[in-house]
Amino acid sequence: MVGAAKIGIGLGVVSILARWVTGNTIFGSPEALVKYGIFGGIGFALMGAFALSMFGLLGRKVRRELSEGMTIGDYMRDKLHPFGYWLMIIILLITTIEAMFVQGMAGGVLLNILFGFPIPLGLLCFFVFCVLFAGIGGIRSIHRFAIVQIVITFAAVILIPVYFFVGKGVEHVYNGLRLYHPYLLVLNNNEGLFFIITGLLIGFGQVFVDQASWQRLYMMEEKKIVPTFLVSGLIFATVPLAFSSLIIIVLFTGGFDDIYSLLFDLVRKIDTMILLVLFVLCAFGAIMSAFGAGLHSMISLMVNNVYQLFRPDASERQKIRLGYILAIAIGALSYGLTIYFQPTLLDLLFFFGIMYASLFLPVVVIVLTKGKAPTFILISAVMGFVAGYSSRMYVDPMMAIWIASLCTALVLTAYLCMTWLWKRYIRTPDHTR
Repeated sequence: MVGAAKIGIGLGVVSILARWVTGNTIFGSPEALVKYGIFGGIGFALMGAFALSMFGLLGRKVRRELSEGMTIGDYMRDKLHPFGYWLMIIILLITTIEAMFVQGMAGGVLLNILFGFPIPLGLLCFFVFCVLFAGIGGIRSIHRFAIVQIVITFAAVILIPVYFFVGKGVEHVYNGLRLYHPYLLVLNNNEGLFFIITGLLIGFGQVFVDQASWQRLYMMEEKKIVPTFLVSGLIFATVPLAFSSLIIIVLFTGGFDDIYSLLFDLVRKIDTMILLVLFVLCAFGAIMSAFGAGLHSMISLMVNNVYQLFRPDASERQKIRLGYILAIAIGALSYGLTIYFQPTLLDLLFFFGIMYASLFLPVVVIVLTKGKAPTFILISAVMGFVAGYSSRMYVDPMMAIWIASLCTALVLTAYLCMTWLWKRYIRTPDHTR
């Protein structure tokens, strides 16, 4: 239930890719391509590649400081004072629900496109299956499925584009894009470049506070952490580019109504049954695996780092029972949110990007701090939340993300400078200066 399993580099890479090749990667990167041109797909690729690679470097320090942990909660309990620890637990709960909310949106949309299910019915089926798969199956079921999922994913992203680009001809596709959608090929697209930079900021925050990534970090030997995350980042970069290229298959033939009509047209254009089945399995596998990883990591966090503090004498049977209850409750909450809110995946990325951009720097400072980290480091992130979400009413969503990040950085820098000055010139006795 709490994921006390050990993995090597090979399974580690597979497990990390299974966590990060998500519904947002499959449907968000094509949406970004349509909105920001070729820089949209590039932004998604760089977002994950750099974040995963850098997290490996941070993760090595984490393991050296606390080698016996299993979750991000274990580490934060060791590094933060009680108020900061519980504040971090609340933030982690919100980010995990958000991640599962995004996957629920992707799952409902996919079922609607493929089978014509009403979105509420599709969401219900999706959530019930994922809760049974991850909440009851545990980390070993997730790892077994991850191997199959990654094989199917890379088969889809290699075979489907090759089939269409060889069949249609690359030059024919390029001429169609120039005719119908020339804006996609513009290189001096300032908004697209701004999306890439903003995406990097969001990506760092997403990976650095992701409970599933921390869980996998603690399943590896220390010497294998950096190469595992580096290889995962390099391989991940190819996936958003491949899914973006699938949308080009539809775009080069004419116009479209919205991103969902594009996806529907894509499914219709895959006229070979084997490739269609491959695409469906790839999409469902990625969404289910990401949801399962997020759900399982949340169960581990709540059982290990919340329930156990209040019930230290709880038996394994009681912990497992609580895990089942949490799996059902979190799945139900995610289902309710997905039914009530139905934004696009890119809208969700920007909305919650404010939170991730604000958390990135404080988490790094907490890890780099020797001993207990001051609670104000985390409070600076909350101040960034407030600034970012308040500014959304007046500025562009991407600008709001930068406002949140800059607010956090300025407050945190001012606090660290004042703390250093206090220790250096005020608290230090004269004879030791």
